[in-house]
Amino acid sequence: MKDARQMRSITLLGFLCAALLSVGPAFAHGDEAHGSAPKAPTDAVQTNQDMASMQSTGTQVNGEASAHGDMAAGNGAAAADHEGASNGESGVIAVLTNLHPATVHFPIALVLMAALTELFAIRRGGTGLEGAVRVMIYGAAAGAVFATLFGWIHTGIWFGGEGVMQIHRWTGMALAVLGLALAAIERNRRESRTALRVLLFTMAVLVIGQGYLGGELAHGTDHLGLSFI
Repeated sequence: MKDARQMRSITLLGFLCAALLSVGPAFAHGDEAHGSAPKAPTDAVQTNQDMASMQSTGTQVNGEASAHGDMAAGNGAAAADHEGASNGESGVIAVLTNLHPATVHFPIALVLMAALTELFAIRRGGTGLEGAVRVMIYGAAAGAVFATLFGWIHTGIWFGGEGVMQIHRWTGMALAVLGLALAAIERNRRESRTALRVLLFTMAVLVIGQGYLGGELAHGTDHLGLSFI
C-alpha cells in the first residue's frame, strides 16, 4: 500500500510538471500569437524606410531647384556675354567696340541745339539763323549714322535683349534714318520750313528718350530716380 501511494504521488507530480512546462511558453509571449515577429523591429524598419523616402524626395527637390537656378543664371548671363564679348580683344578692335558711348554725345547735342535755334528763329521771325541750323542738321545726321554704326559694332550682330535694349536699338536706327531724311529736306528745301521743323522737333523728342534709355542700359534701371513719377 505504501508503495502504491508513492507511485501515485510520483505520477501526480509528473503530470503537474508536464502541465507547467506546456503552459510556460504561452505565458512567456504574452498576448502575441506564437511565432509572430516582434512589433518594435517592424516599426524600426518602417521608420528607416520613411527616412530614406524623405531623403530621396529632398535630393530630388534640391536637384530640381539647382536645375532651375542654373537655367535662370544662364538666361541672366546671356545679355552679359554679348555686352562683354570684347573683354578679351585688344588693339584697334577693342577701341572700335567701345566707341559707341563717345559717338552719341555729338548728334544728341547737335539735334537739340538745332531744334532750340529753330524755335528761336520762329519766335524772332527770321533772324538769319537758318545757316546755323543747316550746319547743325548736317552734323547731327552724320553723327547719328556713326553712333548707330558703332552701336552695332559694340554689340555685334545681336538681336537679343529685353524691352529697353530692343527699344534703344531700333530707336537708334530710326534716328539715323530720320537724320538723313532731315538733311535731304534741308538741302532740297525751297521756301517753307514746315516739313523740316516737324521732323526736327520729332527727332529732338526721340533723342531725349534715346539718351534716357542709354542711361538705363549703362547705369541700371531708374538711374535718374524717376520711379516716383
